[in-house]
Amino acid sequence: MSSGREDSLAWQLGLAGAACTVAQGAVHWVETTMVRQQLASVQQNMVATISNIVKTEGAPALYRGFSAAAMRELSYSSLRFGLYEPIKKVLGAKDPATTPFYKKVLAGLLAGAFASAVASPTDLLKIRAQAATGPRESIANHAKHIANGPSKPWPLNFYRGVSATIVRASCLGATKMATYDQTKTWLRVKCGWRDSVPMERYKLQGSAAVATGLAITIATSPATNARTFIMAHPPGQYGHVGKALIAIVQQRGFLGLFRGFGAQWARFGPYALVQYFCWERLRDAAGMRPL
Repeated sequence: MSSGREDSLAWQLGLAGAACTVAQGAVHWVETTMVRQQLASVQQNMVATISNIVKTEGAPALYRGFSAAAMRELSYSSLRFGLYEPIKKVLGAKDPATTPFYKKVLAGLLAGAFASAVASPTDLLKIRAQAATGPRESIANHAKHIANGPSKPWPLNFYRGVSATIVRASCLGATKMATYDQTKTWLRVKCGWRDSVPMERYKLQGSAAVATGLAITIATSPATNARTFIMAHPPGQYGHVGKALIAIVQQRGFLGLFRGFGAQWARFGPYALVQYFCWERLRDAAGMRPL
């Protein structure tokens, strides 16, 4: 039964942010590995990259930048997922079974683009911390280095790579929520699974989350690589997403756009499972309808 909290923006944002922070904690080490793979001059597989990080920097290095990542989840992800349903309703969506797929895609795209424009500085801090291989520095120190950068007035320094962040978030938002939403709707119709039956609920949510993880990995890998290039290299070297994408293809070939694909999937798959299971449980506890 619905409690009416679906209409509360605070509940939508709060539950989404909490679920995403838990999910990020489960997979942050995979994301750090992905960033190192994308920046490496010599390509290594995921296992070799993890082994190298642990050997040279210690196991805690796999969680470099987690405080910035948590800030990002509580800002960017809470907006990206929390705004999905309100935007979908504005677009005229009432029942998931009858809502056109394009409205789900558009709602996710708009929510993702807005969220990334607001929270891009947390993305920059996270990637800077994950890319660093020297002595560990606090997020405050990374923020100080960015603020004192020579390229732009200090507030704008924190928005380096914002174009790549928005492109990536738009792809991610359009793909992730729409795929999960549509897959659940399809499984309800084809398999007869219901959220009200415990075992069917887990199969429904788990299957939709796995499909979502693969879909977003494919859709966002080029933008993810471009964002990493822009944010991890010196200011001005790769000024915008188009320049970064061209540089990647020139230096590494077309498949360079999908460098770190295994690590990305290893992050997005478990992240989607943990996030959606947590989010659905929190919504249930709050008396809100399933997604």
